[in-house]
Amino acid sequence: MITENPKTSFLRNDFRIESLNEIITGLESSINSLKKRTEEESWYDGIWLLEETEPIYGLVFIAFQNYINGSIKDFSEKTIDKTVYYKIESNVNGFSKTKIELIIGLANYIKHKDEQELHKGTREILESFGMNLSIDIEVEKSPIYLGLSILDEKWNLFAIRDSVKNWREKLWTTQI
Repeated sequence: MITENPKTSFLRNDFRIESLNEIITGLESSINSLKKRTEEESWYDGIWLLEETEPIYGLVFIAFQNYINGSIKDFSEKTIDKTVYYKIESNVNGFSKTKIELIIGLANYIKHKDEQELHKGTREILESFGMNLSIDIEVEKSPIYLGLSILDEKWNLFAIRDSVKNWREKLWTTQI
């Protein structure tokens, strides 16, 4: 148990960011390799690319989720009330949820999208962003791609990482 003030804790040092960077770099390399196939193989079109990159982008969201929840544990020693921390920033413009909530929803979506029913919280988050959650949804309308566009219109994973990193710092500077 941490007995020091969490605002000055050694855990405020972001020891998690380096592994997140490595994960993003590796997964982005995989995505770029698949993008290159669209130029080299005439049959490999945009739909194939979307089909094959959706789970890779999903892994990025799972990595972000792990970073987010680990950051909450660093800050508060537990993750029981983690949803409170997901909301410490402003809602995404035009929506009723934050970027962190969207990332958590997307991570849970990719993990459970083939099940009969998504968890109520996941469903509520994604529906608040106007996403179709049908089990037989066309890949180009996948919540993963819609979420990427909301988080960064260029789908820049490092820009999304920066948002998550900035959120982590808010944990230490926001009165909760």
